Amino acid sequence: MNIILRILKEVFNFFCGDWRVFWGVTITTVLVELIERLAILAYAKSFAGIIFIAGISLSLVVALKREIAD
Repeated sequence: MNIILRILKEVFNFFCGDWRVFWGVTITTVLVELIERLAILAYAKSFAGIIFIAGISLSLVVALKREIAD
């Protein structure tokens, strides 16, 4: 049981250890969900995958630049 908790903690720290990554992923996911669910944003459905990849990549790049600068 201890190993499971350790693994869960490491996964949490990987995704939430840097708040820029956490908020980048969260905002990107919410935006893509809104595009998929709201009829007013139906024109953007064809770009949802690109938006998802770009949002996640951008949040990781920002976090990496911060780590390099430190």
